[in-house]
Order: sequence, then C-alpha cells, then structure tokens
Amino acid sequence: MRRVAVIGGGIAGLATAWHLARARAGAVVVLEREPLLATHSSARNAAIFQLLEELPGMLALALRTRAHLDALVGRGDAGWLKRTGELFVAPAEAELAELAALARDAGLGHARLERADVVKRVPALAAGSARYGLLVHEAGVIDVHAVAARLADAARAAGARLEVGRDVARVRVRAGRVEGVDLAGGEVVAADAVVLAPGAWAAALGAACGAPLPLVPLRRHLAQLDVAAPVDAQGPVVWALGDECYFRPESGGVLASPCDETPWPACLPPHEPRALERLARKLGALAPPLGEASVRRAWACLRTFAPDRVVVAGADARVGGLFWLAGLGGSGMTVGVGAGEVVAALVAGGEHPLAGVLSPARAFPPMAALGAAG
Repeated sequence: MRRVAVIGGGIAGLATAWHLARARAGAVVVLEREPLLATHSSARNAAIFQLLEELPGMLALALRTRAHLDALVGRGDAGWLKRTGELFVAPAEAELAELAALARDAGLGHARLERADVVKRVPALAAGSARYGLLVHEAGVIDVHAVAARLADAARAAGARLEVGRDVARVRVRAGRVEGVDLAGGEVVAADAVVLAPGAWAAALGAACGAPLPLVPLRRHLAQLDVAAPVDAQGPVVWALGDECYFRPESGGVLASPCDETPWPACLPPHEPRALERLARKLGALAPPLGEASVRRAWACLRTFAPDRVVVAGADARVGGLFWLAGLGGSGMTVGVGAGEVVAALVAGGEHPLAGVLSPARAFPPMAALGAAG
C-alpha cells in the first residue's frame, strides 16, 4: 500500500489527510510538531470566511471549502459558519466596483450600500471615512475549533493516523524521489509521497530537499478590543479598502487588525506595541469610537505567501513524490479544505481542474538562481 506523510496538522494538513483517507489513496499519516493539532495560524487568525476572493482560483477554492464544510460540519446555528455577512467599505464608490463585479459574475448574494445604510448596519462607522459599502451576504465568522475537530475526527474515521509531537527535521530524497522524512529525534518515517503543509515552515523543508520556493511568512497583528457602546453580536465583518483594516464583533467587543505585514521567520511571533498604535489610528479614521477602545489582549500570527499570493497546491516536478499545500496567506480558513481536495486528487494520481493555476511550478525560482544557491 502506498504510504503518504502529510507534514503539518493545521487546517490544510487535516483537510488533505481527510480527502486522501476517504479516497483510500494509501496509508496516510499526519505529522504535527506541536502537542496539539491546529495550534499556529489555524488557531491564531480572525476566523473570517471571506467568500469574495479576487485572485485566480481562490473563489473556486472558497466555494469548494463551503460545500465540504456544509456537508461535514453542518449549516445553520449548529454548523461551522455564522453568516453575518462581510461589509467592504470605502470613501469612494469606484473603489468597490471590481469587487461588486466579481460578486455579480460569481452569482454571490450582495448589496451595494450608500452611507445611510452603511451606518444603519454598523453605527460605529457614523462619523468615519466610509461612505459606500458592498455587503456580501454569505460571508461570516468560522467556528475554527469545530472545523478543526471535525476534520480530525473524519480523517481518523477514514483511516488516517494523526500524530502530534512529531517534529520533522527534513524530507528524505534519494535518486530524485522522496523516501520518507527524518524526525528531529532521529526516527525515520518511510513514505512514497510527502505533502508539505506546515505553514511558515514549508519553504525551509522544501529548500532542504532540493525544492526551493520563494514563500515568505509575514507577521500580522490582531487585537480584542473593549468598547464603550454595545456591539451587535450579529453585525457583519467590516473590511476597509484603501488604508486597510478590519473589525468584527467578538465576545462583547470587537476583534480588529491593522492589516500589517512584516517579513518574519517561522516561529510563534511576538506582538509589537506599535502595531496597536497603527490600529488605533486606522480605526480612528474609519470608526472613531473604536479608535478609542481599550485593548483586552493582542497577539500576532504568520501568514505565508507565494509571490503572486495564490495558494501553492500540487506536485513538485523537481522531486518525485513531493507535493505542496502552502502559501495560503490569510485565506487558509476560507480555502484550505478546498485546496486539500486539489492536493489529494493529485497525490492519488488523478487530476483536478484547479491544478494548473495552483501549480508550484509557477513559483519555481529561475534556474540561474538555483545554480547560484547550489
């Protein structure tokens, strides 16, 4: 039986393992370095299901993710998504035109709003810069814990092994093909196929086995804010275009981010107090009451991107049996389950209509750079 090792036990790795196991694509094992599954970017994000994705292939992945999670976890109040909607706002109507066209072409339920309706839905925006809005009805807030737990249970039920505390040191390659992975403690896990799905750690593992990709982790901050005025718990996610920031209701206050991006090494990143100053400035212009809110807690997470910011999913032609599911950026919760379907289909020897646009080959460094690196 074919042996498949999936490196990384976040949403991407769990989804890939579930798709592989239920397709009976071989003996599947997930190797997660932390003592718990889904502990890094999968647990430290804003849990936003942002259905309106502009980049190639991303909307299709979001729709596939929605279909899978509706079936696996369920719709409605007991399901995986609280459908609050997502409200994109801008000072000028023209800034929303491309998003509105994308929503229309994709058949997504949406509404274009002028200032009175924007403020009616989110009163905190009354004295701010937002004059126009685009409300996407089917977006909302994900129950991240329910998704991770259900994916893990379903993967196990289909026959996959999920192992935590298993730190992968390198991918073993011989004669141009993978033959397994070396764990940090010295143990070797044999495998005929290896899927790299470890988030910010993917680039280093790929480079070490002769398959470099220019994936860059970027640090982003989030904060839970306490606000003076009551917050509608059913209110939409608000995403400001231009000088980007976002906020949404959370635990009686709001969860917000200044949409900052700073290159950062693969690790659990510390938060930087100056990021909270940027957040207060941006929120002060967008929704003045929130700019004065107190910080209950703040943290940072890593979002890893390919140069074109599209997910990298598929086979690496340079190393036989090596597959990628990386570069999910800030969209892992939105597209991860759909992207896992793509990778699983290719590992199993099949095809997928999104394989071309997501192929790792588009991000291969030039041969001259490879030679210099060698």
